[in-house]
Amino acid sequence: MIPARWERALDASTSLASRSYADRLARAVSLACAPPVMILPVAGLASWYGAPGESPLVGIITLVVTTALLPTLFVYAAYLAGLISSPDLPRRSERLQPALFTTLCAVVAYPLLRGVGAPPLFLSLDAALAVQMALLALVTFWWKISYHAAGAAGLAVVALALGDLSISGPLFALAGLVGWARVRLGRHTPRQVAAGWLSALPILWYVWPI
Repeated sequence: MIPARWERALDASTSLASRSYADRLARAVSLACAPPVMILPVAGLASWYGAPGESPLVGIITLVVTTALLPTLFVYAAYLAGLISSPDLPRRSERLQPALFTTLCAVVAYPLLRGVGAPPLFLSLDAALAVQMALLALVTFWWKISYHAAGAAGLAVVALALGDLSISGPLFALAGLVGWARVRLGRHTPRQVAAGWLSALPILWYVWPI
């Protein structure tokens, strides 16, 4: 028979291992589903469902560079300059300038996409993204909201609006996993995650009629 103190030690060790695994999973999910990364599958869906005969390559490059690459470079430049404490932007006060810059990038992307002759779906997606980023930036003035949850939910809503239920279902599950990861890591509260999910709703208005 195992002594009681050994059982307690074993239970504590098992609990610690479970917590460590959950934390590692949460960190991996957060990294893989970072907001700029979510732009890549969104652009992929736009290219897949774009009008036949239209070349989406230039549109993909324009959308990814303006709405994902430039905001990422802005954050890392601010981090290297010592203006923010971490590229993960844990403090709400550090998020405002990157949030405004990301919104500006999404707005500027629209005329650029028109200029390169991007398919109409790219224009609708960018308009929806600009509205979502503006909402997130506005909220960030007063409250911390989850951009991770917003990006993951946005991808799922895009798939739903385009009518691909076989993809949207798993993507909504992924958005739920991302929300869990952010709460697990202590980066956000459940309310902040839920607000991030809700910020994706404007995408339906812009994309559904396409």
